[in-house]
Amino acid sequence: MRRRSVRYFKRADCWFNRFVRLAAVVHEGFWLGCLSADDLNAITAEHYDHSHESASPEHNLRGFLDWELAVVNRHFPAGSRILVAAAGGGREVLALRRAGYPADGCECNPVLVQASDAIFEQLGEPRGVTLCPADQVPQGPAIYGGLIVGWSAYTHIPTRGRRVAFLQALHQRALPGAPVLLSFFTRVGSSRYDKFVCRMAGVSRVLLREREEPVELGDHLSWSYNHLFTREEIEGELREAGIRLVHYGEVGDGHAVGIVE
Repeated sequence: MRRRSVRYFKRADCWFNRFVRLAAVVHEGFWLGCLSADDLNAITAEHYDHSHESASPEHNLRGFLDWELAVVNRHFPAGSRILVAAAGGGREVLALRRAGYPADGCECNPVLVQASDAIFEQLGEPRGVTLCPADQVPQGPAIYGGLIVGWSAYTHIPTRGRRVAFLQALHQRALPGAPVLLSFFTRVGSSRYDKFVCRMAGVSRVLLREREEPVELGDHLSWSYNHLFTREEIEGELREAGIRLVHYGEVGDGHAVGIVE
C-alpha cells in the first residue's frame, strides 16, 4: 500500500509540475505578445522604483565587482573619460572616479537619480548621474574614451531595434577605438520553454494586435522584462551599431567588450 501511494504521488506530482509549467508559458507568452516595448519598460521601471538595494548607499559604495575590475583594468585606458549609461544610483561612476577615470552617468529612473544625488552630495562629489529618457543617451559631441552600460541594464531593453539604436547613440558619443562594456543575462541555445513562450507570444500578438514589435526568442517577463542573450546575438547587435566584439565572458555575469570603429 505504501509503495502504491508513493507511486501515485510521483505521478500526480509530475502532472502537477507539467500543468504549472504550461500555465507559466501561457501567462508569460500572452503578456509578452500584447504589451508594447513602452509597457515593458514601465514594468521594469516600477520594479526599480521600489528596489531598496539599487538605491542604497551600501550597494552604490561597494565599488567594482571582481569581473568588472578585471575588464576595466584590461580594456579601458587609464585616465580616459567614461560615460556610464543606465547608471542607476551611480555605483560604476563612483568606482571609476575612485580609480582615476573622469566619469559621467545617465539614468532613466528618477528614483535612482535622486538616490545618486543624495549619495554624491554626502560624499562631496560633483553630481554624477543625470536623468535621460529610457533606452536613450544624452546628445552631445564624441568626447568619451570609454562607454559602460550599467550592470545588467542591457538585458532590460526590449526589442533588438531599440537595443541597436541605443548602441548607435552610444557610438555617437565615443571617440574612435573606445571600449564599450555590456553586461546581461545569458542563455545557451534555446530551451523548449523559451520556444514555447515565444510561440505563445507570437499567437497573442497576432490575435490581439496590441504589439507592433516582434517577440524574440529569449524574451521573458516576470519582475521585469528580460532578454537572455546568446553570444551570437550580442556580437550581431554590436556589429550592427559599428562596434567590434573583442571579449565575451560568462565568469561573474554575462558580459562583453566591444571597440568603437
